[in-house]
Amino acid sequence: MKHCLSTHIYFILLFPLLLGMLSCRTDGASGEGRPSIVLVIIDTLRADHLSCYGYRRITSPSLDSLAGAGTRWSMGCGQSSWTLPACSSIMTGLSPRVHGAGMDVPTGRVFGLNHAMPLLSTHMKGAGYRTGAFFNVFWLGADFGFHRGFDTYECVDNGDGLAGETIDSAINWLSSLGRDEDFFLAIHLFDPHDPYDPPAPYDTLFTPHGEGAMGDSCWEVTPEGAIARPSQLAHLQGLYDGEIAWTDEQLGRLFAELRRLGLDQRTVVMVTADHGEEFLEHGYFGHGRTLFQETTHIPLIMSGPGVTAGAVEDAPVGQVDILPTILDLCDIAVPENIEGVDLLADPDTARFLPASGINTGDAFDLASITARRMKLIWNAGTDHSSTYDLVHDPGEMDPLPADSVLLGYVLFYWASPCRLEPILLEDWKVVPVLRDLGYIR
Repeated sequence: MKHCLSTHIYFILLFPLLLGMLSCRTDGASGEGRPSIVLVIIDTLRADHLSCYGYRRITSPSLDSLAGAGTRWSMGCGQSSWTLPACSSIMTGLSPRVHGAGMDVPTGRVFGLNHAMPLLSTHMKGAGYRTGAFFNVFWLGADFGFHRGFDTYECVDNGDGLAGETIDSAINWLSSLGRDEDFFLAIHLFDPHDPYDPPAPYDTLFTPHGEGAMGDSCWEVTPEGAIARPSQLAHLQGLYDGEIAWTDEQLGRLFAELRRLGLDQRTVVMVTADHGEEFLEHGYFGHGRTLFQETTHIPLIMSGPGVTAGAVEDAPVGQVDILPTILDLCDIAVPENIEGVDLLADPDTARFLPASGINTGDAFDLASITARRMKLIWNAGTDHSSTYDLVHDPGEMDPLPADSVLLGYVLFYWASPCRLEPILLEDWKVVPVLRDLGYIR
């Protein structure tokens, strides 16, 4: 059973506590020694539905406070539009073509990370950190290699509605640590993923007529896969925003507990997403089908010792940058062969960030390259590409002719060799969970 405070009590009691906890951040590291790390990955969270990213609704007061006391990157680029390849990029510092985890769409075969692939968790464990993970989706299970490097590892196949329980487990784990013990805590929260069914009062907070899920928490589709009722849009968006607000409340409990335990002064908190979600912007819903901004523009927020307070960076950054940023901050050697960079060093405004790896749809496969203001999406099956000016056309509605420089980068990226052979998962393990998660019918 999900438990939540009323909206008014939540805002009144929690916000001052968060502000007090997080406002202590400075440009330099506080205290002695290396920081501990909390990495939070929120499933299906598009950046433009967070209030700190300019959204019209107040969906994320806890994350807004975190961003205000730390650094927010406005141009976060996800390396894929679904969980497995995106989270693999977070944990390896490599793009999907290089780490190899994902799905071969024509055959439906699913590949996990090679178990010899170094991960952020194995680096942290090797450096003497106490490590814990609390994950909420099949794609982050041991079959895919994500358990490696964690002293404590918990993962459920379908974590819908489990944000509260997961934060409880994380808080209990933090309470078990020695006061001066360095730790790396990784949390994955699934709740914003469909079905959109947040608990009260968040189920009615943003819906057009104050109605809850009422069994109407997913898109209704025809047997042919078409949208049966486009009129669901405003209702489902409201429920989705309610899921974000519910998840944000649970993160507020985690942040408050860090302060209560006296860990906040030496802990860096980083929050991001694996991918976003489509709400008919290009005629589609869900994710994993395209590489438009609604699925690849992800939030990236960081606060704590060594992180500049009150900053907004508009340099292009990616999920591949999370591993080297954390390792550098913890004074751990960064592998030379990764693709990411340290976000806390001088940002490179001329970067070209790739994305690829879909898991559904008619396209043979897609890849994109995002630069500071321009983005190219290329179809490997048809060799068709379109360029978009993200400044003048942020909704990617007016395709431009292919940009030759971006096209050259995407072709180079597509030819990148896989670093280590990925592991093929057997159908009997994958198909039932794919059906339960709604990826296949």
